[in-house]
Amino acid sequence: MHKWFTEYKVNTLSTNTIANYNSRIETHIIPKLGNYKVNKITNEMVQDFYNSLINDGQKPSSAKKVLETLGNCLRYAQKNKLIYSVPVDIERVAIEKPRVEFWSKNEVDFFLNEMKDDYLYTPILITVLTGLRIGELCGLRWCDIDFDNKYLSVRNQVINDKVSKSLLFTDKLKTLTSYRKITIPKILINHLKSIKGNVLDTDFIILTREGEMCNPRNLSMNFTKKVSKYKLSLEDFEKGNNGDTINYIQLEQITFHALRHTHATLLIFKGENIKVVSERLGHKSITETLDTYTHIMEDMKNNTADLLDDMF
Repeated sequence: MHKWFTEYKVNTLSTNTIANYNSRIETHIIPKLGNYKVNKITNEMVQDFYNSLINDGQKPSSAKKVLETLGNCLRYAQKNKLIYSVPVDIERVAIEKPRVEFWSKNEVDFFLNEMKDDYLYTPILITVLTGLRIGELCGLRWCDIDFDNKYLSVRNQVINDKVSKSLLFTDKLKTLTSYRKITIPKILINHLKSIKGNVLDTDFIILTREGEMCNPRNLSMNFTKKVSKYKLSLEDFEKGNNGDTINYIQLEQITFHALRHTHATLLIFKGENIKVVSERLGHKSITETLDTYTHIMEDMKNNTADLLDDMF
């Protein structure tokens, strides 16, 4: 297990993903299976191991990740002719996929208009129009923007390093497919040009109010607080009915990460090719995109009959 992780897997992972893998290996896999020779591990043993994770209170989604880590190691052993088969074909608890949060175009327009004089405007606009992860957004520099060819390059990210407990600017991204080029529309190009000023190409686009490298966690929290102010309560509604003017709508409380989902769903609803959406998001495969936005695909089925009516 350690040989696979330290000599192979660690080179393919981002900093925090390494910490997550380490936790699964040292907390679960090694204590329960570490004393067995790799060619002595059977399906029955893996089933018992998985059952123990569930019985110990692990969520099915967390147990799945532990099992995936074990399976990756065993597949590496198979490639190296240490075992003939990979004993992970077991019965698992069904995982109920959470419904992804996102805003409609009207909600996006409204909130952007409300934030036009706020420092949050730029990070919100970029994320809605590109689908960047928040760490990638905070790691975006002016040298990553190609104004002539209308795209940005994702090459770095800013993370809260779980090991050193510090803010880290790194060129290690979540997966290899996270390194990508994303085409950007005129509205974003024009906005970026308007705020660029006399900055160095190596300067970050998203900064704190103090002009420093932005902490993804703080940006996310500030966004959540801002959105919460636009939740229209019953008391507010009654005040409005009494003659007071309420100049805002009720917004669904979403996380900053949901702006990434918003980008994807807006494109899907407009009929963009799912492979193009997948590449913009930096997903490992189109399957990941389809699994994430299954409910969107289900909603779009209702439009099929209308499309056929229009065609014929």
